[in-house]
Amino acid sequence: MNRYLLLLLLITPAVLPAQQKDRADSTATVAVPRGFFDQIMYYLKNTNVEKKKKKVDLSFIGGPVYTPETSFGIAVMMAAQFRTDRRDSLLPISNAAIYASGALTGFYGIGISSTTIFPHNRFRLALKASFSSRPNKYWGIGYEAGSNKNHYTEFVQLTEKAQADFAMNINGKLFMGICTQIQNVQARQIDTVGGKPLMLPEKIFGIGVGPFVVYDTRDFIPNAYKGMYIRLGYRFFPSFLANKSVYSQFDLQFDWFKQLWKGGVLATDLYAEERSGDVPWSLLAEAGGSSRLRGYYEGRFRDKNYLAAQVELRQRIYGRSGMAVWVGGGNVFPSFNNLELSQSLISYGIGYRWEFKKRVNIRLDYGRGKDQSGFYFGINEVF
Repeated sequence: MNRYLLLLLLITPAVLPAQQKDRADSTATVAVPRGFFDQIMYYLKNTNVEKKKKKVDLSFIGGPVYTPETSFGIAVMMAAQFRTDRRDSLLPISNAAIYASGALTGFYGIGISSTTIFPHNRFRLALKASFSSRPNKYWGIGYEAGSNKNHYTEFVQLTEKAQADFAMNINGKLFMGICTQIQNVQARQIDTVGGKPLMLPEKIFGIGVGPFVVYDTRDFIPNAYKGMYIRLGYRFFPSFLANKSVYSQFDLQFDWFKQLWKGGVLATDLYAEERSGDVPWSLLAEAGGSSRLRGYYEGRFRDKNYLAAQVELRQRIYGRSGMAVWVGGGNVFPSFNNLELSQSLISYGIGYRWEFKKRVNIRLDYGRGKDQSGFYFGINEVF
Protein backbone atom coordinates (compact mmCIF):
# COMPACT_ATOMS: atom_id res chain seq x y z
CA MET A 1 0.00 0.00 0.00
CA ASN A 2 2.86 2.33 0.71
CA ARG A 3 3.68 2.77 -2.97
CA TYR A 4 0.52 4.11 -4.59
CA LEU A 5 -0.41 7.49 -6.07
CA LEU A 6 -3.70 8.78 -4.68
CA LEU A 7 -5.51 10.55 -7.53
CA LEU A 8 -8.77 11.20 -5.70
CA LEU A 9 -9.73 10.81 -2.04
CA LEU A 10 -12.91 8.76 -1.96
CA ILE A 11 -14.17 7.85 1.49
CA THR A 12 -16.00 4.55 1.86
CA PRO A 13 -19.61 4.52 3.12
CA ALA A 14 -18.44 2.84 6.35
CA VAL A 15 -16.94 6.19 7.36
CA LEU A 16 -20.30 7.92 7.60
CA PRO A 17 -21.84 6.14 10.59
CA ALA A 18 -18.45 6.10 12.30
CA GLN A 19 -18.18 9.87 11.85
CA GLN A 20 -21.65 10.40 13.35
CA LYS A 21 -20.62 8.35 16.39
CA ASP A 22 -17.40 10.32 16.84
CA ARG A 23 -19.03 13.76 17.01
CA ALA A 24 -19.24 13.77 20.80
CA ASP A 25 -15.58 12.79 21.11
CA SER A 26 -14.25 15.43 18.72
CA THR A 27 -13.09 18.83 19.85
CA ALA A 28 -14.67 20.36 16.73
CA THR A 29 -17.67 22.60 17.44
CA VAL A 30 -19.13 22.63 13.92
CA ALA A 31 -22.18 20.39 13.41
CA VAL A 32 -21.80 17.50 10.97
CA PRO A 33 -23.53 18.29 7.64
CA ARG A 34 -26.30 15.98 6.44
CA GLY A 35 -25.50 15.77 2.73
CA PHE A 36 -23.37 12.85 1.47
CA PHE A 37 -20.73 15.02 -0.24
CA ASP A 38 -20.72 17.52 2.64
CA GLN A 39 -20.13 14.70 5.13
CA ILE A 40 -17.14 13.51 3.10
CA MET A 41 -15.65 17.00 3.07
CA TYR A 42 -16.34 17.39 6.80
CA TYR A 43 -14.63 14.05 7.49
CA LEU A 44 -11.53 15.05 5.55
CA LYS A 45 -11.45 18.44 7.25
CA ASN A 46 -11.48 16.87 10.73
CA THR A 47 -9.41 13.70 10.36
CA ASN A 48 -6.53 15.30 12.26
CA VAL A 49 -8.69 16.36 15.24
CA GLU A 50 -7.64 14.37 18.30
CA LYS A 51 -10.36 12.18 19.85
CA LYS A 52 -9.04 12.01 23.38
CA LYS A 53 -11.98 10.01 24.78
CA LYS A 54 -11.69 7.19 22.28
CA LYS A 55 -9.59 4.13 23.08
CA VAL A 56 -8.80 3.61 19.39
CA ASP A 57 -8.84 6.37 16.78
CA LEU A 58 -10.02 4.77 13.52
CA SER A 59 -9.85 6.32 10.07
CA PHE A 60 -10.84 5.11 6.60
CA ILE A 61 -9.65 6.26 3.22
CA GLY A 62 -9.64 4.97 -0.34
CA GLY A 63 -9.77 5.80 -4.01
CA PRO A 64 -8.17 5.35 -7.43
CA VAL A 65 -4.43 4.71 -7.34
CA TYR A 66 -1.48 4.28 -9.68
CA THR A 67 1.87 2.55 -9.36
CA PRO A 68 4.47 1.95 -12.10
CA GLU A 69 4.48 -1.79 -11.33
CA THR A 70 0.69 -2.34 -11.45
CA SER A 71 -0.83 0.64 -13.32
CA PHE A 72 -4.25 2.10 -12.37
CA GLY A 73 -6.41 0.53 -9.68
CA ILE A 74 -8.40 1.09 -6.50
CA ALA A 75 -7.18 0.89 -2.91
CA VAL A 76 -8.88 1.18 0.48
CA MET A 77 -7.30 1.37 3.91
CA MET A 78 -8.30 1.47 7.57
CA ALA A 79 -5.78 3.05 9.95
CA ALA A 80 -5.81 3.04 13.75
CA GLN A 81 -3.89 4.88 16.46
CA PHE A 82 -3.94 3.96 20.15
CA ARG A 83 -1.98 3.85 23.40
CA THR A 84 -1.68 0.61 25.35
CA ASP A 85 -1.71 2.72 28.53
CA ARG A 86 -3.97 5.75 28.11
CA ARG A 87 -2.86 7.18 31.44
CA ASP A 88 0.73 7.58 30.20
CA SER A 89 0.78 10.64 27.94
CA LEU A 90 4.52 10.17 27.27
CA LEU A 91 4.10 6.66 25.91
CA PRO A 92 4.64 6.61 22.12
CA ILE A 93 1.51 6.05 20.06
CA SER A 94 0.91 2.59 18.62
CA ASN A 95 -0.50 2.27 15.12
CA ALA A 96 -1.98 -0.29 12.76
CA ALA A 97 -3.21 -0.31 9.16
CA ILE A 98 -5.18 -2.81 7.08
CA TYR A 99 -5.32 -2.34 3.33
CA ALA A 100 -6.63 -3.95 0.15
CA SER A 101 -6.07 -3.01 -3.48
CA GLY A 102 -6.58 -4.16 -7.04
CA ALA A 103 -5.47 -2.91 -10.48
CA LEU A 104 -6.42 -3.17 -14.15
CA THR A 105 -3.37 -5.35 -14.86
CA GLY A 106 -4.76 -8.12 -12.65
CA PHE A 107 -2.90 -7.16 -9.51
CA TYR A 108 -4.62 -7.64 -6.17
CA GLY A 109 -3.33 -7.64 -2.64
CA ILE A 110 -4.25 -7.41 1.03
CA GLY A 111 -2.07 -6.70 4.02
CA ILE A 112 -1.64 -5.48 7.57
CA SER A 113 1.09 -3.46 9.24
CA SER A 114 1.31 -2.51 12.91
CA THR A 115 3.63 -1.25 15.64
CA THR A 116 2.57 -1.85 19.24
CA ILE A 117 4.30 -0.03 22.10
CA PHE A 118 3.58 -1.85 25.36
CA PRO A 119 3.07 -0.03 28.72
CA HIS A 120 6.12 1.77 30.10
CA ASN A 121 7.73 1.21 26.67
CA ARG A 122 9.12 -2.09 27.98
CA PHE A 123 8.39 -4.07 24.83
CA ARG A 124 7.70 -3.34 21.17
CA LEU A 125 6.08 -5.57 18.57
CA ALA A 126 6.18 -4.74 14.85
CA LEU A 127 4.14 -6.92 12.49
CA LYS A 128 3.85 -6.99 8.71
CA ALA A 129 1.86 -9.53 6.70
CA SER A 130 0.59 -9.50 3.13
CA PHE A 131 -0.61 -11.55 0.20
CA SER A 132 -0.44 -10.34 -3.39
CA SER A 133 -0.72 -11.54 -6.97
CA ARG A 134 0.77 -9.27 -9.60
CA PRO A 135 2.20 -9.28 -13.09
CA ASN A 136 5.94 -8.87 -12.72
CA LYS A 137 9.14 -8.58 -14.72
CA TYR A 138 12.44 -10.38 -14.19
CA TRP A 139 15.65 -8.93 -15.62
CA GLY A 140 18.01 -11.39 -13.99
CA ILE A 141 20.62 -10.92 -11.27
CA GLY A 142 23.16 -8.10 -11.10
CA TYR A 143 23.57 -4.57 -12.38
CA GLU A 144 24.39 -5.60 -15.95
CA ALA A 145 21.18 -7.63 -16.23
CA GLY A 146 19.02 -4.76 -14.97
CA SER A 147 20.77 -2.14 -17.10
CA ASN A 148 19.25 -3.70 -20.24
CA LYS A 149 15.88 -2.05 -19.70
CA ASN A 150 13.93 -3.94 -22.38
CA HIS A 151 15.36 -7.44 -21.82
CA TYR A 152 13.14 -9.08 -19.22
CA THR A 153 10.77 -11.99 -18.68
CA GLU A 154 7.12 -11.35 -17.87
CA PHE A 155 5.40 -13.58 -15.32
CA VAL A 156 2.81 -13.54 -12.54
CA GLN A 157 4.19 -13.53 -9.00
CA LEU A 158 2.19 -14.79 -6.02
CA THR A 159 3.72 -13.70 -2.73
CA GLU A 160 2.82 -14.53 0.86
CA LYS A 161 5.03 -12.97 3.47
CA ALA A 162 5.06 -12.11 7.14
CA GLN A 163 7.59 -10.56 9.50
CA ALA A 164 7.51 -10.08 13.26
CA ASP A 165 9.99 -8.04 15.30
CA PHE A 166 9.68 -8.43 19.08
CA ALA A 167 12.00 -6.21 21.12
CA MET A 168 12.68 -5.60 24.81
CA ASN A 169 13.76 -2.24 26.24
CA ILE A 170 17.28 -2.66 27.59
CA ASN A 171 18.20 0.86 28.64
CA GLY A 172 15.84 3.70 27.76
CA LYS A 173 16.35 4.07 24.00
CA LEU A 174 18.15 0.77 23.42
CA PHE A 175 16.15 -2.31 22.39
CA MET A 176 17.12 -5.89 21.64
CA GLY A 177 14.94 -8.60 20.18
CA ILE A 178 14.19 -11.43 17.77
CA CYS A 179 13.03 -11.12 14.18
CA THR A 180 11.16 -13.87 12.32
CA GLN A 181 10.51 -13.76 8.59
CA ILE A 182 8.40 -16.12 6.45
CA GLN A 183 8.04 -15.77 2.69
CA ASN A 184 6.48 -17.99 0.05
CA VAL A 185 6.83 -17.03 -3.64
CA GLN A 186 5.46 -18.72 -6.74
CA ALA A 187 6.16 -17.72 -10.35
CA ARG A 188 3.36 -18.55 -12.80
CA GLN A 189 2.51 -17.89 -16.45
CA ILE A 190 6.19 -17.44 -17.27
CA ASP A 191 6.98 -16.11 -20.74
CA THR A 192 9.49 -18.74 -21.88
CA VAL A 193 10.47 -17.12 -25.18
CA GLY A 194 14.08 -18.09 -25.94
CA GLY A 195 16.87 -15.78 -24.88
CA LYS A 196 15.07 -14.21 -21.92
CA PRO A 197 16.25 -14.64 -18.31
CA LEU A 198 14.30 -17.27 -16.37
CA MET A 199 13.71 -17.44 -12.64
CA LEU A 200 14.50 -20.85 -11.16
CA PRO A 201 13.16 -22.47 -9.09
CA GLU A 202 9.58 -21.37 -9.71
CA LYS A 203 8.53 -21.98 -6.09
CA ILE A 204 10.54 -20.64 -3.15
CA PHE A 205 9.77 -20.97 0.55
CA GLY A 206 11.96 -19.30 3.15
CA ILE A 207 11.91 -19.02 6.95
CA GLY A 208 14.51 -16.97 8.74
CA VAL A 209 15.10 -16.01 12.35
CA GLY A 210 17.73 -13.98 14.16
CA PRO A 211 18.57 -11.22 16.62
CA PHE A 212 18.50 -7.48 16.14
CA VAL A 213 19.33 -4.39 18.16
CA VAL A 214 17.71 -0.94 17.84
CA TYR A 215 18.69 2.48 19.18
CA ASP A 216 15.77 4.88 18.82
CA THR A 217 15.61 8.53 19.94
CA ARG A 218 12.94 9.71 17.47
CA ASP A 219 10.36 12.08 18.94
CA PHE A 220 7.50 10.52 16.90
CA ILE A 221 7.87 7.21 15.07
CA PRO A 222 5.62 7.79 11.99
CA ASN A 223 6.99 11.28 11.28
CA ALA A 224 10.10 12.24 13.22
CA TYR A 225 11.22 15.86 13.53
CA LYS A 226 14.38 15.05 15.49
CA GLY A 227 16.42 12.14 16.78
CA MET A 228 17.88 9.03 15.19
CA TYR A 229 17.02 5.42 14.47
CA ILE A 230 19.67 2.70 14.17
CA ARG A 231 18.87 -0.94 13.52
CA LEU A 232 21.33 -3.84 13.15
CA GLY A 233 19.84 -7.20 12.29
CA TYR A 234 20.90 -10.71 11.35
CA ARG A 235 18.73 -13.56 10.04
CA PHE A 236 19.69 -17.14 9.33
CA PHE A 237 17.71 -19.40 6.97
CA PRO A 238 18.76 -22.94 8.01
CA SER A 239 17.74 -26.25 6.45
CA PHE A 240 16.03 -27.50 9.64
CA LEU A 241 13.39 -24.77 9.12
CA ALA A 242 12.41 -26.33 5.76
CA ASN A 243 14.62 -24.04 3.68
CA LYS A 244 15.89 -25.75 0.54
CA SER A 245 18.55 -23.05 0.21
CA VAL A 246 20.71 -22.20 3.23
CA TYR A 247 21.84 -18.59 3.56
CA SER A 248 22.06 -15.66 5.94
CA GLN A 249 21.24 -11.96 5.83
CA PHE A 250 22.66 -8.93 7.61
CA ASP A 251 20.95 -5.55 7.44
CA LEU A 252 21.72 -2.06 8.71
CA GLN A 253 19.53 1.05 8.78
CA PHE A 254 20.66 4.44 10.08
CA ASP A 255 18.22 7.39 10.00
CA TRP A 256 18.87 10.88 11.36
CA PHE A 257 16.41 13.76 11.67
CA LYS A 258 16.90 17.46 12.46
CA GLN A 259 14.45 20.34 12.49
CA LEU A 260 16.16 23.16 10.58
CA TRP A 261 13.53 25.85 11.00
CA LYS A 262 9.80 26.13 11.63
CA GLY A 263 8.08 23.42 9.61
CA GLY A 264 11.34 22.31 7.97
CA VAL A 265 12.94 18.91 8.69
CA LEU A 266 16.07 17.38 7.21
CA ALA A 267 15.87 13.57 7.08
CA THR A 268 18.73 11.25 6.07
CA ASP A 269 18.65 7.51 5.51
CA LEU A 270 21.49 5.01 5.07
CA TYR A 271 20.59 1.40 4.34
CA ALA A 272 22.57 -1.77 3.64
CA GLU A 273 21.79 -5.45 3.08
CA GLU A 274 24.37 -8.23 2.82
CA ARG A 275 23.58 -11.85 2.03
CA SER A 276 25.82 -14.90 1.92
CA GLY A 277 25.17 -18.48 0.88
CA ASP A 278 22.77 -19.94 -1.69
CA VAL A 279 20.22 -17.12 -1.96
CA PRO A 280 17.11 -17.77 -4.12
CA TRP A 281 16.27 -15.13 -6.75
CA SER A 282 13.06 -13.97 -5.02
CA LEU A 283 14.87 -13.32 -1.71
CA LEU A 284 17.72 -11.25 -3.11
CA ALA A 285 17.97 -7.56 -2.28
CA GLU A 286 15.81 -5.48 -4.65
CA ALA A 287 16.40 -1.83 -5.51
CA GLY A 288 13.55 0.52 -6.40
CA GLY A 289 9.97 0.82 -5.21
CA SER A 290 8.33 3.33 -2.90
CA SER A 291 10.94 3.57 -0.10
CA ARG A 292 14.41 3.75 -1.63
CA LEU A 293 15.49 4.67 -5.18
CA ARG A 294 11.98 5.86 -5.94
CA GLY A 295 11.49 5.97 -9.69
CA TYR A 296 12.97 2.55 -10.50
CA TYR A 297 10.80 -0.51 -11.10
CA GLU A 298 11.03 -2.57 -7.92
CA GLY A 299 13.17 -5.65 -8.53
CA ARG A 300 14.67 -4.54 -11.83
CA PHE A 301 18.06 -4.42 -10.10
CA ARG A 302 18.66 -7.27 -7.65
CA ASP A 303 21.68 -9.03 -6.15
CA LYS A 304 23.08 -10.39 -2.90
CA ASN A 305 24.15 -6.96 -1.61
CA TYR A 306 22.41 -3.60 -1.60
CA LEU A 307 23.68 -0.21 -0.43
CA ALA A 308 21.52 2.93 -0.58
CA ALA A 309 21.42 6.45 0.86
CA GLN A 310 19.01 9.36 0.54
CA VAL A 311 18.53 12.88 1.88
CA GLU A 312 15.06 14.41 2.09
CA LEU A 313 13.91 17.92 3.00
CA ARG A 314 10.36 18.06 4.36
CA GLN A 315 8.59 21.41 4.65
CA ARG A 316 5.16 22.36 5.96
CA ILE A 317 3.74 24.88 3.49
CA TYR A 318 0.27 25.99 4.57
CA GLY A 319 -2.31 24.54 6.93
CA ARG A 320 -2.19 20.76 6.56
CA SER A 321 -0.24 20.83 3.30
CA GLY A 322 3.48 20.31 2.85
CA MET A 323 6.05 19.09 0.38
CA ALA A 324 9.26 17.08 0.23
CA VAL A 325 12.24 16.96 -2.11
CA TRP A 326 14.92 14.30 -2.08
CA VAL A 327 17.99 12.92 -3.78
CA GLY A 328 19.49 9.49 -3.29
CA GLY A 329 21.69 6.80 -4.76
CA GLY A 330 22.36 3.10 -4.43
CA ASN A 331 24.09 -0.01 -5.75
CA VAL A 332 23.36 -3.72 -6.07
CA PHE A 333 26.42 -5.99 -6.27
CA PRO A 334 27.45 -9.64 -5.63
CA SER A 335 30.18 -8.83 -3.07
CA PHE A 336 31.89 -5.77 -1.62
CA ASN A 337 34.95 -6.55 -3.73
CA ASN A 338 32.74 -6.01 -6.79
CA LEU A 339 31.22 -2.71 -5.68
CA GLU A 340 31.71 -0.12 -8.45
CA LEU A 341 30.66 3.50 -8.08
CA SER A 342 30.22 3.75 -11.85
CA GLN A 343 27.24 1.41 -11.48
CA SER A 344 25.45 3.65 -8.97
CA LEU A 345 21.72 4.28 -9.44
CA ILE A 346 20.61 7.88 -8.87
CA SER A 347 17.13 8.87 -7.72
CA TYR A 348 15.54 12.26 -7.09
CA GLY A 349 12.06 13.67 -6.85
CA ILE A 350 9.39 15.80 -5.27
CA GLY A 351 6.30 14.99 -3.24
CA TYR A 352 3.16 16.47 -1.71
CA ARG A 353 2.22 15.91 1.94
CA TRP A 354 -1.25 16.19 3.50
CA GLU A 355 -1.75 15.75 7.24
CA PHE A 356 -4.37 13.01 7.42
CA LYS A 357 -4.03 12.52 11.19
CA LYS A 358 -2.05 14.65 13.63
CA ARG A 359 1.59 14.33 12.44
CA VAL A 360 0.60 11.42 10.19
CA ASN A 361 0.92 12.34 6.53
CA ILE A 362 -0.46 10.96 3.33
CA ARG A 363 2.26 11.33 0.70
CA LEU A 364 2.19 11.59 -3.07
CA ASP A 365 5.66 11.29 -4.59
CA TYR A 366 7.09 11.51 -8.08
CA GLY A 367 10.53 9.94 -8.39
CA ARG A 368 12.96 9.76 -11.30
CA GLY A 369 15.85 7.45 -12.05
CA LYS A 370 18.29 7.61 -14.93
CA ASP A 371 15.84 6.04 -17.42
CA GLN A 372 12.63 5.47 -15.42
CA SER A 373 10.14 7.39 -13.31
CA GLY A 374 7.17 6.60 -11.13
CA PHE A 375 4.38 7.98 -8.94
CA TYR A 376 3.80 6.67 -5.42
CA PHE A 377 1.19 7.04 -2.69
CA GLY A 378 1.59 6.05 0.93
CA ILE A 379 0.72 6.84 4.51
CA ASN A 380 3.58 7.92 6.83
CA GLU A 381 6.97 9.02 5.59
CA VAL A 382 9.19 6.54 3.77
CA PHE A 383 11.59 6.53 6.76
